[in-house]
Amino acid sequence: MENPIVISIDRKVRPSEVFLRRGMAVLAAFFLLEGIMLSSGFMLPCFLMTAGYFVYKHVSKREYEYILENRVLTIERVSDYGRNVIWEIPFSSIQLLCRPDSPEAAPYRRGGSIPVKKYDYTSYLPEIPYFTLIAKEAGKQPVKLLLDLTPEAIDKIRKTVPESVRC
Repeated sequence: MENPIVISIDRKVRPSEVFLRRGMAVLAAFFLLEGIMLSSGFMLPCFLMTAGYFVYKHVSKREYEYILENRVLTIERVSDYGRNVIWEIPFSSIQLLCRPDSPEAAPYRRGGSIPVKKYDYTSYLPEIPYFTLIAKEAGKQPVKLLLDLTPEAIDKIRKTVPESVRC
């Protein structure tokens, strides 16, 4: 029985999300002042903007967990409501694992010769390197996953499918 490798990813908040949240808070305060000074009809937009702020703040929070166990890579989204399994990828369906700027990943980039759907599960932190994983299940189109993998996770995948790992 092998030990599982668990990698926790807490996604950094983008500057555009910070701008949007601040804008929503300013608009809620503006509608509140309008409702107090001019007309109580502005209280409904104030309430809706405040509710939208808290809903967006909760929904935009992203945490992921990669679990490598029994030759399967499982990607889960962790939230306040529990865990949702997003992907379960057997190591045998991994076609390519490399750096995103690698020449092997060129056909899978935007405008490349092989069309793929891209999913980003990285932390957006510049000091953490991320990797491109191309997986294809039988009869389906390949998918491109961007992941923050540790060296021990890459070694574990390399031991199982050495022809697919090129980093």
